[in-house]
Order: sequence, then C-alpha cells, then structure tokens
Amino acid sequence: MTDRPNAHDALLGATSELTYDHGITGTGVDAIAARAGVTKRTLYQHFGSKDRLVAEALSDRNRRALLALETGARRRSEETGELAVLALFDVIENALRTRTKAGCAFINASLEINRPGHPVREAALAHLRAREGLVRQFLAEAGVEDADLAAQLTLLVDGAYAVGGSRRDPTAARHAKAAAAALLASRVG
Repeated sequence: MTDRPNAHDALLGATSELTYDHGITGTGVDAIAARAGVTKRTLYQHFGSKDRLVAEALSDRNRRALLALETGARRRSEETGELAVLALFDVIENALRTRTKAGCAFINASLEINRPGHPVREAALAHLRAREGLVRQFLAEAGVEDADLAAQLTLLVDGAYAVGGSRRDPTAARHAKAAAAALLASRVG
C-alpha cells in the first residue's frame, strides 16, 4: 500500500508531460502507464478513467502554475519596479522561452476537449478563471478596480500564451505587455 502515493504522483506527472507534448487524444493510457512505471490496471485503480486522470493532472498542474505565475510576477515586479500585472508578462515570456514552448497547457486542453461539462475541459477552465482572478488581484493591489480592464488584460495574457506557443515566439508576451501597459496608462493615467 505504500507505493500508492508514488504511483498516483507518477501517473499525474506522466500524464501532464505526455498530454502537453502529444495532446490529450494523442496520448494513450499505455504510454501514460509505461512512463509512470505502472500497469494500466494501477492507472484505472487510482483514477477510474483516462478523463479523470487527465482532469486531475490538470488540476495538479493548475496549483503549481498559479503559484509560479504569482511568485514570479511579484519577484519580477520587485526587480523592475513595475506593477506585478505588467511583470506577469515577463514571467510568461520567460516560460515560453524555456519550458512552455507549446503555449498554455490549459488553453490547449480546453480547445482539444471542447465538450461542455467534460471533466478535462472543466479542469482547464478552472485554471483560466483562476488566472483571470490573479490579474484582477494584481490590478486591485495597484488600486485599479475595473472589470473591463481585467478582462482585457486577461485576453492579452491568454493571447501571449496562445500566439507565443503556436508560433513558438516568446516575444508575443513582450508585445502583449506593451498593449497592457497602454491600456493601463489610458485607464490610470
């Protein structure tokens, strides 16, 4: 029984890596089990289905990704003196340069599994909503309470990931940051 948490975590990690690299539908349970070093039976004992496994892997990734975005943006803000909401785009650019070359795993998953109510789609959308909440939080900390501006900046964040990932061009985040700065200047002035 002591191997269950290790198998559980190994399955989540393997699923996260493989589905990011090859897509959800392009990744079979055989490949996930092999990467995790477990049997398919163990996979189904832990998660019941591939959909539940992928949804939980996205939820696990969500916690880590949000923490990394927030701490990275705060750290970058301290380094540059910029607002954290603008420093967020530097964090995205760095991620696109290093480890997030295929864009946002959550946007990718929500587009690939586009059925309303599907657990994978819901897990992906939960992250996108939480990321929008982080943008709103950063704006509120800057003294800006503007739902429309938050929605516009979130669109720029999502666009930086989508364009940066699809074109393999991390500078998309820099262009999105410039647009975000202009939007902020027009509202905060």
